[in-house]
Amino acid sequence: MKKYLMILILLIIAFPCFTKAATELGASTQNPVVGSSVYVQLDANYGENYQISSMHVVISYDTSYLKLEEVIWLQNRGTYKTSNGKITVDKDGGSYWDTGAIMQFKFKVLKAGLSTVSVDAKRDSNNAIIDSYYSNGNPIGQSFGKVSISASEPSSSSIIGSLYVEGYNIQPTFSRTTYSYTLTVPAHVTSVEIKARKGDNNQTITGTGEKKLQYGANRTRVVVTAQDGSSRTYEIMIYRTDDRTGDTSLKSINVSNTNIKYEEGKTTYETTVSRSIDSVLITARTTDANATLSGTGKKNLALGKNTFTLTVTSSGGKETTYTIVINRSTEELQTITNSSKLLSLKVNNLVLDLANNRTKWLYGIGNEYDKLNIEAITESSTATIDIKGNENLKPGLNKITITVTETNEEVTEYTLIVYKNPNNTTIIDNLNTSNINSDVIYLTSNTSKATISKNLLTSLKNNNYTLYYNVVNIYNGLLYQIALNKNLPDTNFDLFFTKSADNPLSYQTNIPAGNEILLYLDELFVDNQVVKIYTYNEMGKYTLLTAGVTVKDGYISFVTNGEQNYVITTSTLIEEQGPFDKIVNKYGTYIIGGIIILVLIFAIFYIYNKKKKTKEGNEPLY
Repeated sequence: MKKYLMILILLIIAFPCFTKAATELGASTQNPVVGSSVYVQLDANYGENYQISSMHVVISYDTSYLKLEEVIWLQNRGTYKTSNGKITVDKDGGSYWDTGAIMQFKFKVLKAGLSTVSVDAKRDSNNAIIDSYYSNGNPIGQSFGKVSISASEPSSSSIIGSLYVEGYNIQPTFSRTTYSYTLTVPAHVTSVEIKARKGDNNQTITGTGEKKLQYGANRTRVVVTAQDGSSRTYEIMIYRTDDRTGDTSLKSINVSNTNIKYEEGKTTYETTVSRSIDSVLITARTTDANATLSGTGKKNLALGKNTFTLTVTSSGGKETTYTIVINRSTEELQTITNSSKLLSLKVNNLVLDLANNRTKWLYGIGNEYDKLNIEAITESSTATIDIKGNENLKPGLNKITITVTETNEEVTEYTLIVYKNPNNTTIIDNLNTSNINSDVIYLTSNTSKATISKNLLTSLKNNNYTLYYNVVNIYNGLLYQIALNKNLPDTNFDLFFTKSADNPLSYQTNIPAGNEILLYLDELFVDNQVVKIYTYNEMGKYTLLTAGVTVKDGYISFVTNGEQNYVITTSTLIEEQGPFDKIVNKYGTYIIGGIIILVLIFAIFYIYNKKKKTKEGNEPLY
């Protein structure tokens, strides 16, 4: 009898093992990027023919890495609660659940690094699981799982891999860092196929595919968006040969209730009207009396953007389309007639943020641009726009002003500080390369450490090249630039340049001596203000690096001296020497030596003269 009882007890103990009970977690991806969402699924499995009567599961996660956004039930709903990085799930009695997928948890990834989502399985003194369990009549022994999530920062690479037009050769020959191309096709070609390849698997490319062609110029843009949201635009201007004949120009265009005025050669017009204007009358006259014109007449306006086209067709079949865009305000407040504010501002087809009355932006361009395509729309239909500085943009910093003037003489000035890449430079998308044949530029929005490979450093030194390390904003505007070419190390180099304090403005860096830094001061100092730059070592000793750097367009430039701490201020941090003190400190040893030599010469000359006189006085008079 005892023998059979023992066998029964062993079977009861072993039964959970036969059922292969397990509480498991699985993730939609174990390698997400910061800012994305990851789904973690809770499964309860212990056999095909078993059901769950009750369940209590405690799931832990690190709140510094993950934020719970949503709980999704995959079976009949139970209850759950959250607190301090824990999710407690309960099912008490009632109908049975099938084993398998129970629920999903949607987490937002907050920062890069390795974190764990796990099912707690703490046991009491009797080895019974008290944090998490489930049962089918009687508790069933379970094993518990976890999932590791390794998050990384999103890629900032927006350099395209390849770009071409099927069956044609674009000009110039494709280069990943050339952003503007042209192509001319015969008159009978009505469409082309634009193709591109990613330069990074995480990129999104738009603007490719079949493009219908009108006669004349056709502007096509391919936009490459990096994983972190930054983007880069490649443009192909395709010219379809126009073999038609005839004059399709206009003598005039008139649009009621707007400030639109005809300009010779211009085919696109845009303006803004108040909400109270719900229709306009469009009239026009052709230069050639034999040409036909369509698209004129009364036009009703919806709120927002309204686009109308006028088509002029010559007697020889040639066509030209004129586009009129009328933005009808969506807010009553925008019905004002006197305003020197802008309603919208686009630069190279990129919309700039005008929120909070912003009037200044940092913007960046490649060295192939000589000017920007600026599209500005005023709030008022009577305001005028004057743009200065947008011609012959030079490498380095350029200032463009957009002045909006209302008829009541109210004026608002908007400023673009445009950084243009140096000539004869190449953009690289990683710092682990040695295949360079010119000065190189590396663009990043990451202000933390960056590892520059030994290969790249060796190539810079051997060829006397410069690495322009540019940290930029969302418009590629320059926040700071390190021109690295002096005293470079012979190993992988973890470059950093970070702000350590605001008052006084302080930075920490490990940039070797002799390298130039171009730094934007974020409007902490006004233009033309002279600031001093100090450095201090680990002993806290200050050194005056320069006493006279002038702020221009918000930037200063200085050369490093090898210290790790830099302070930018208008105050005096140490007692500064005057010109005489500097001469004494620099040449003091020589001055003292010279004085001693002069004293000795004078003494020798004095003694010599005295002996000579004594001798002459003692000689006989005969």
